[in-house]
Amino acid sequence: MLPGLPRRSGTILVAALLLTGTLSSCGFDLATNRVNTISSGINDRDGEVDVLGAVIISGAPDTGVFVATLSNANPVLPISLTGLAGDVGPAEGLEAITLAPQSTVSLFDTGGVALSGPIGLGDFVEVELTFDSGQTTSVNIPVVRPCFEYDPAKFPEMDLPGVSGAEGTVAGETAEGAEEGAATQATDAYSCIPSEPIDLHGGGEE
Repeated sequence: MLPGLPRRSGTILVAALLLTGTLSSCGFDLATNRVNTISSGINDRDGEVDVLGAVIISGAPDTGVFVATLSNANPVLPISLTGLAGDVGPAEGLEAITLAPQSTVSLFDTGGVALSGPIGLGDFVEVELTFDSGQTTSVNIPVVRPCFEYDPAKFPEMDLPGVSGAEGTVAGETAEGAEEGAATQATDAYSCIPSEPIDLHGGGEE
């Protein structure tokens, strides 16, 4: 019991301290209450327009398509994406992409923004987004292969240089000439097909 306190008061005080500690450890800002976007892309929530799941999909050296989901948190004003620059240089022919108040636009669905410059697989490319509200958002975006969740066949509006549109099929790879195609796949860094088969059992040739 704490000195100077009646037994009942001390018990109440200890119980209150334990309750406070329990609430502090749980917290009111639980992880399950926070916005969490699961993606290979980069998220930036510093501005009024959130940039979510941003990647550059590349099917050939020095080219790619910037895609992301843009979310306008302003409850009254529309905001437009008007410029895209950075390591890739200004995006030519970019038409303003307008987001209505409290709305979201997916560039995956609209075809994205074509880019050119020093773009290589595995790189992180600095891209600067400019909005007519005065917001400027600079993010380092990963360059990814046109495979699996980033297969252009899933995005009909996307025109990706170097890719025919079928998953794992890079321009120049066809069903004709199977041996030549296999050799191409084995050396092509942009192919979605592994260059070597994986032996899950660890056994050799019989």
